[in-house]
Amino acid sequence: MDLQKDKRKRAPITEYPESFKRKVVEEYLNTGGTKTRLLYKYGIKFRSAVQTWMKQLGYRDIRDRTSYLELKNQIELASKFSKTTSPSDAASLQKQLKELERQLEDEKLRCEAYRRMIEIAEQELKVSIRKKSNTR
Repeated sequence: MDLQKDKRKRAPITEYPESFKRKVVEEYLNTGGTKTRLLYKYGIKFRSAVQTWMKQLGYRDIRDRTSYLELKNQIELASKFSKTTSPSDAASLQKQLKELERQLEDEKLRCEAYRRMIEIAEQELKVSIRKKSNTR
């Protein structure tokens, strides 16, 4: 039984330096090549190495299929939070809180307006617009 385990020896795990990982990840992001091509080029045995290294090193895959709205929301959030000069200042935090509360109230009003518009359209056009809960 122990002899069978000894026959199947695994290759030693290779540790790559951070500079090498950065080089591979940046080449992937800048050249537009595939991850598989880079694995063969550099002789990397670990299939998901590039993806793992991107997460470890804080890179974001620009080829990921992210929606337009997700990207737009990230840009808006980044621009809003970068405008705050001193987050430790109580006055600026209070101002930011009031702005967020105002935005929340605006969104609640917008939601209510859409709900009423749908109700009116359903009544006047005699068409069901909302998806029923039991449909798939």
